[in-house]
Amino acid sequence: MIEKLGMGATQANPRTTTTFWPSERLFVLLVIVFALAITSAPFAFAYFSAPPDRYFTGVMYNIPDHNQYFGWMRDLVHMPLAANRLTAEPNEPALFHLLWLVVGRVGAMFGLEYGVAFGWLRIVAVILLLSSMWLFLRISVADMRQRWLAFVLFAFAGGMGIIWVFVKYLRDLPDAPFPFDIYTSEPNSFFMMLAFPHFSVALALIISKIGFTLYAQQRQQLRYAVLAGLCGTLIGLQHAYDLLTTYVVLGLFGLLIWWRDRRFPLFLGKTALIIAAFSVPPAAYLGYLVFTDPTWGQKLEQFDNAGAWTPGLLHLPILLGVPLLLALLAFRPRMLQSRSDAEILVGVWFLAHFPLVYLPVKFQIHLLLGWQVPMMILAAAAVLHHIWPWLQARRPRLALPLVTALLGLCFVTNIYILAWRFVDLGRYQQPFFLSQNEAAALGWLRTNTTNEDVVLGTLEINQHVPAWADSRAFLAHWAGTLDYFNKVEMTATVLSPSAPLDQRTAILQRFGVTYLIVREQDSPRAALEAASPMLGPVFSQGDVTIYHVTLPQ
Repeated sequence: MIEKLGMGATQANPRTTTTFWPSERLFVLLVIVFALAITSAPFAFAYFSAPPDRYFTGVMYNIPDHNQYFGWMRDLVHMPLAANRLTAEPNEPALFHLLWLVVGRVGAMFGLEYGVAFGWLRIVAVILLLSSMWLFLRISVADMRQRWLAFVLFAFAGGMGIIWVFVKYLRDLPDAPFPFDIYTSEPNSFFMMLAFPHFSVALALIISKIGFTLYAQQRQQLRYAVLAGLCGTLIGLQHAYDLLTTYVVLGLFGLLIWWRDRRFPLFLGKTALIIAAFSVPPAAYLGYLVFTDPTWGQKLEQFDNAGAWTPGLLHLPILLGVPLLLALLAFRPRMLQSRSDAEILVGVWFLAHFPLVYLPVKFQIHLLLGWQVPMMILAAAAVLHHIWPWLQARRPRLALPLVTALLGLCFVTNIYILAWRFVDLGRYQQPFFLSQNEAAALGWLRTNTTNEDVVLGTLEINQHVPAWADSRAFLAHWAGTLDYFNKVEMTATVLSPSAPLDQRTAILQRFGVTYLIVREQDSPRAALEAASPMLGPVFSQGDVTIYHVTLPQ
């Protein structure tokens, strides 16, 4: 079985997987360079093609979350903890986030805007992710052809969500149905490298933690367990819920080794204690924060506001696509009793995600992160050791075109996602671009407000406030803004010239709002000023006005 699937070395000769030919180094380098080139192309397009009246934010997908991260970066440049400035309610700084602290401080050291610092993080994250995956493949897959194919699939393969794009146009729908089948990034390494560098870093750490544990077991050397523990610490300080995935996978791995050998794996027991000593404290800190701090606890409670849940079981073949079907073809239950520790680990890692991604927790969709690692290893085994030999024996002339077509289906959705970024960015509109008037208004807030101020505006413009200024935003994020849906309604009331004055005044007074940022499209300037005697304009440029709120004591 080991030879057939090309998994890691046997216990008798664990070093047979460490051969690393110069051609392999060149192959890995070329894949990394290619990945950097194609994922950087949309950013270069947005920066260099933007009209003079437009300002590119540096983000190409999911603006609300990234503005949240930029807000944390802004706080963590000056202090070790960040407050939740996505909501009007006063709260003390309480969140430590290692990744955004490092990126914010390095960016400040070089005088980089947050969008530019984010872009450099993306480049570093791509290199970290692909390097960690290749090193994991070296210790877990003996067959060089399988390593190469698994590596390419890991870097560029995706699901079959493009099916819903065709449905959209065939049925003339306003939007594609089931968008989470297309745009869920966690199991899609290419999409992460394109738009979500913090997920790329998190996955690199997951792979490294699990990989160091496997390597420690293969070498029977606890120093690698210490490195696995350090990776766990880093996960806990930036993406703590991913520790759940590593605990489940490594725990099941240890149990299967115990079952196979019919004796307690003492070395793995020591490894587990070391990993726990390093990784449990940061996880405990996050749990303490969520359960004791009402602001952060309520933020977690509002995670379901986005409706972001793992797509149903019947949707998994679309979300994960051909690689899932290939992995199911290659998987064999006897892998879980293999003499190869690597084969056991890959098999149990693949199986573990089926229940993990449906756990009744609000962040369940994030537990898809990492599934692509064992999935692509098994998918490569299916192509090389099952499908290709079968076609060669029965349809030799069709073998190459059929396998090429099969692999092409693995990449088609990501080709669409990449192409659509150019279309989306080519509109030069919110949320990815600000007008120069909007950028100037946000710059005024950066210069003239403090963390005691609260700024109110429509979600489209106000979500940028925490990234640009020290003030708190009345409405900014579907989870971070406490009592989100009521805040949406209250914002509409404040900005409506026809709303009763006493209602507007009560909202502004209750939440201590000090400034309004208003675009002409949000509320006609003349009508709003006529209906709101407490508003005094302090900034006006083009269609954007900032008002200072003066309320009676």
